[in-house]
Amino acid sequence: MNRLEDLNDYVLEQIKFIDKDNELSNPLLVAPNAIGKTLYLGQETNGWFGSHDNFISSRKLEREYDNFFMRGKMPKTPFWKFIRDVTNVNDVANNGDITWANLFICGNKDCKGTPVLHDEIKELSVLYLTYLVDILKVDKIIAVVGPKNPYYTVLNMFSSELGWHFNGWPKKTVPYVYSDEEELFYTYHPMYLQISNNYNKTIIEGEKFINKNK
Repeated sequence: MNRLEDLNDYVLEQIKFIDKDNELSNPLLVAPNAIGKTLYLGQETNGWFGSHDNFISSRKLEREYDNFFMRGKMPKTPFWKFIRDVTNVNDVANNGDITWANLFICGNKDCKGTPVLHDEIKELSVLYLTYLVDILKVDKIIAVVGPKNPYYTVLNMFSSELGWHFNGWPKKTVPYVYSDEEELFYTYHPMYLQISNNYNKTIIEGEKFINKNK
């Protein structure tokens, strides 16, 4: 697959097959007009426009991504504040060289926490992200997922597919980890960074990562 639209169509059909009881949210399908070469990965998008029985078209889901992210309608939560601080721009989609995606392609439809079918969508999520990197020519990844499973496992699977290996996980003393060639910057969720008083020094390190090789 060399077109994002084809990838999105495939993923939505796979989710419909996997999630027969409509327990998952809609998949987070990146809009074809995304231009960022740095991929910003979070954990979950619970409640993303209901479930796939509400949205039968991946084109509609692409438009929702466009309306939310490409048009800068993200809330002022720690997750979005972090990437705005790292890039020093407010419109991260168009002026910050950022494309947003999730480690898991879906969250839960009605509740918080780890996707209920996370084992079933693990490989599909890795496939989506791997193709996304290839299609958009992504050269850097910022992952804010924390050192816990199943997120750590999926991040390892994904980075291994790219050949971007890293060792260990963030710790309170050093709250970020780089892959071997420093293509991937891996840290805690920004809310935990604030609680642990590691936010500012992680922002400084993230800025260095973003500006490397520019």
